[in-house]
Amino acid sequence: MKMSLIVRTTTKLISPFLVAYSAYLMVYGHLSPGGGFQAGVILAVSIILLITSHGYNRVRKTFKFWEVQLIEGVSGEFLALLATVGVFSGGFFYNFLRGGELGSLISGGIIPLFNIGVALKVGAAFTFMFYILLRWVERD
Repeated sequence: MKMSLIVRTTTKLISPFLVAYSAYLMVYGHLSPGGGFQAGVILAVSIILLITSHGYNRVRKTFKFWEVQLIEGVSGEFLALLATVGVFSGGFFYNFLRGGELGSLISGGIIPLFNIGVALKVGAAFTFMFYILLRWVERD
């Protein structure tokens, strides 16, 4: 089923703002309410909105199934790397990036990096699940 021109245009206009807000939550999640999980869900919602408004076949040309799998895998490895470097620095997820003035972006240590990894993992996982559901629906 093809959505109306208004829905498709609105989705095209809103999606970049959702991605920008997701990036803001990824980076500044340790300073304000939000963080990796919320940013990942918003990132996935922007892609899912495009899929629902423009159709699965059109969107999957841009966001390929294997690319979503790759992002999910690499972000999981990035989180494992953060944990491993922390172990060798003093403890599991040990904050090895100290410094910065309280309330500044740098004051979070590894938390912004952790938020970015979690956001990419969650966003890719939700998008991946939606792709799988759509493939299953296409078979029926």
